[in-house]
Order: sequence, then structure tokens, then C-alpha cells
Amino acid sequence: MKTGIEKICLIYNLGTPLQEPIKVTGGLLHKMYQVVTDQGEYAIKILNPDIMKRSAALSNMVNSELVANQLKGIIPLVAAKSFDGKHVIEHEGSYYIIFDWLKAFSVFAPEITKEHCAQIGTILGRIHAANIHVPRVVKEEAGRETYNWKLYLEKAKGEHEECYELLNENLSDIVKWDEGVVSNWSKLSQYQVISHRDLDPKNVLWKDNMAYVIDWESAGYVNPYQELVEVLNYWIGNAEGKYDKDKFVSLMTAYTKSVNICGVDWQAVLKCSYDGMLGWLEYSVKRALGIEGSGLQDKQEGFNQTKTTIQELQRYEKQMSVLLEWIKEIES
Repeated sequence: MKTGIEKICLIYNLGTPLQEPIKVTGGLLHKMYQVVTDQGEYAIKILNPDIMKRSAALSNMVNSELVANQLKGIIPLVAAKSFDGKHVIEHEGSYYIIFDWLKAFSVFAPEITKEHCAQIGTILGRIHAANIHVPRVVKEEAGRETYNWKLYLEKAKGEHEECYELLNENLSDIVKWDEGVVSNWSKLSQYQVISHRDLDPKNVLWKDNMAYVIDWESAGYVNPYQELVEVLNYWIGNAEGKYDKDKFVSLMTAYTKSVNICGVDWQAVLKCSYDGMLGWLEYSVKRALGIEGSGLQDKQEGFNQTKTTIQELQRYEKQMSVLLEWIKEIES
């Protein structure tokens, strides 16, 4: 009996697989496989069935690829192949996205260099300066409410002792960070652009010293300066996890060739820049508690990501004042 990937290859004329699909590491939500056929080499993403049960999941996936295709020619990127005008295809209840295989690799700290940061700054600046319009992508006019951290804490009690202890120990900080996002969102919501919104090292591939942006599923509207700070946090760390000023200067110098950063309310931006990490923390907690996902493996991965994300939030808070000082130097 043919596997789902074999059937997809047959239906969409990708050729006959020459070997077993190879699972690609790195994806935290979906499964990605390298598939070699007699007609080519592809990356085939099988979308997480739990994610796809959500009412807006399919449209979000479709819209993300519309964003990627509009940015072709503006930045180097990997976009999904289109079949009869569709970038997300469905077969027997499963959803797939297919890409041409790019023989490349990701770079993570401490291997990230000033040169890497300069390219990321250039890419982010060009995305923000392009200010593209995608009719299906809608701007969020109203801000979100704070996440219900106390509810998750209560659910963890007696069900997941490690998760309970971790949340309980850090609850006051988590609530403080979250309230800072919500209370400052309106200050940033007046100016938003469509962007990638998850430009961390795992979502950039490098080939011949050139960066290619992948995984556009989080694409949508965002305040550009908020995303800039989030990207800085991802890319400018050193081996000890502290910010490296040379990397900061490289990324910011490249970014400001496309975007003017003068007159920005950086205090509000810095408080709102917790938002992406807090959203991932909330999802990870829900996985750890079995609210999202299925099975022990999902729960364990959720707890692992909960620990890692809290550590990232703590590290960011400790270095926020340094980041603000450096930004002011560039601004002046």
C-alpha cells in the first residue's frame, strides 16, 4: 500500500520516490520530509492535524504562502509550489505543502556572525519597507486580552507537578510581561506592515553565504519595530547568551538602510516584544497539559518548550536595558 507521500507524488506528477522519505529535523509543529524522486528532489511538509482542526488554520496557511509569493524578488526566500493555483493541498484528510528541495543549512548561536546579522537586517528592512498588501490578510484591529495563566496553573496542579512548579515559580513575572504587552499594544497598532513574524535562526537557510527565508506560516501584520526587537533577540546573542554589540550594529546598520527608526516609542516596543515568546509559551503550556496536541510525546515536548521559553523571557528581561541603550546610540 502506498504511503500518503507516495500518493501525493503520483497525484501531483512529482515522480516516483527512489528511496524512503527522510524526516527533516527542526520542525516543532509540523513534519517535514526530504523526498527524492526520478523527477526531482522536494521538501514535503505534512501539517499537524491538531493545528489544522482550528477554524482559521487552513486560511492562515494559504495566506502565508500568498505573502511569501508577494515578497519574491524583494528578498531571497523559499515559497511553496503551486498546484492548480493552490499552495496547500489536501488528500484523504491530511494537508501538505510542497517545496523544491534547497540543499542548505541553518546557523545557530554561537556560530552566528556579524555577516549573518547584516543579511538578516537587510532582509527584514526590505520586507518592512516593501509594506506589501495581500487582500486576504486582515489587520487585527483589536488587541488581545491577557492569557489565563492562573487557569493553566490550576490545571497543572495535581496533573503535571513539574509544570505546576515551573509556572508557580515564575507566575508573577509571566503575568507582568503579559500585562505589559496588552497595555502597550494600542500604541503600536496604528502602524503595522505584513511580515514574516517568526524570523528566528531555524527559519532561515544558508546556501553559498546567502540567506533564504522559510516557514512563512506565522506571516501577517505586525508593528515593524516590535518585530525588529524580536529579531535582534533571536540573532545577536553570543556563546553565553548575552547580546553581542558588534552583531547588533551589523544588523541595525543593514536594517536602517531601508527603514527610518527615529521617533519610535521604544519603551512601548520593548514591552510589546515579549508577545511572540509569550504566545509560544502559552501554546507550549497547553501542549504540556494535554489541552493541545495528543499523546505523551506532545506533552513532553510542550514541557520542554515551556522551560526553554521561560528561560528566553528571563534572559530578554535582563538585557532589555542594554538593548534600549544601544538602539538610542544608533538612533542618534
